[in-house]
Amino acid sequence: MKVSVVIPVYNKAPFLREAVESILGQTFKDFELICVDDKSTDNSLEVLRAIKDPRLRIVELERNGGPGVAANAGLDAARGEYIVRMDADDIAVPERIALQVAFMDAHPELVASGGRMRLFGAEDELWNYPLTADACAAQLAFGVPVVQGASIVRRSVLEAHGLRYDPTWPRIGEDWLLWLRLAPYGPMANLPDVLVHYRRGAQNIAHGRDKAADTAPLQQAAFKAMGIPHAPEELDLMLMGSTIFKLKPTAARVKALRRWYNKLIALNADRHFAPEAAFQARVEQQWNKLFHHLPRYGMAPALAHLRLSGHWPMDRLVYALKYRINARLGRVPNG
Repeated sequence: MKVSVVIPVYNKAPFLREAVESILGQTFKDFELICVDDKSTDNSLEVLRAIKDPRLRIVELERNGGPGVAANAGLDAARGEYIVRMDADDIAVPERIALQVAFMDAHPELVASGGRMRLFGAEDELWNYPLTADACAAQLAFGVPVVQGASIVRRSVLEAHGLRYDPTWPRIGEDWLLWLRLAPYGPMANLPDVLVHYRRGAQNIAHGRDKAADTAPLQQAAFKAMGIPHAPEELDLMLMGSTIFKLKPTAARVKALRRWYNKLIALNADRHFAPEAAFQARVEQQWNKLFHHLPRYGMAPALAHLRLSGHWPMDRLVYALKYRINARLGRVPNG
């Protein structure tokens, strides 16, 4: 068997049939579909049982263990050369598996890959991920290099190294932790194609949660896995660079972040946890993206960012000034 598609399921009954049918309707045919019911309290299990297709296998867990535990049950049951992951409320494009299998077959060095996601429902947005192996390696310090719901993984690598989700991991961000475990065994990359339509709404596991509280332990785990020493205040700066503001950005904190980024670049040059050019480019991308979030907190942090960037683009100055005027008029958030 070429592919095992694994879908953990917990209380996704209203969306589940559409998700399953998007897999059963794939142009690629050599696959099995493993749906793991994580002790749902709605009628998700009944929805699965009503789908009569010999390619569908249902695994029923005796107690709710979270997405990592459910995914592990699917991985243990899988027989395919590749593991394709999907969420129970999303929709795969018809060519998804065919595109991903062809990509992995053409690149035997890859341990995992993914593609783009198109959001629908509460949001309409395109989520992009780094395409090259170097860019994915650089991304690991900042977040997931491959989006889990559009991923494909070489099962032989998982089995050879005993790689699974840790049941003690948090229920948010377990994919980032798995990629950190997988990264030492080979590169990852992404297709430029949209592979999955990702449903956004109150049913998402991260909806309404404290992003700083969820992200801090994941970021700390990434630092540990990559051998990046850090002080608590540097962890907070890393979150700020990801526009997660535990503390209000000030000019002093913007300057501290730039020092931290310079330190990261120098550390990578010494320890080589990512290709140097790709890592420096990723740091600068993060730094530049931060600017447009700073005028909300006053001109001082925005001007500090411009000074440290070494150039004063007129469009950024105009943006900051317009934002401050609109903030004073109550048209946009202020502080």
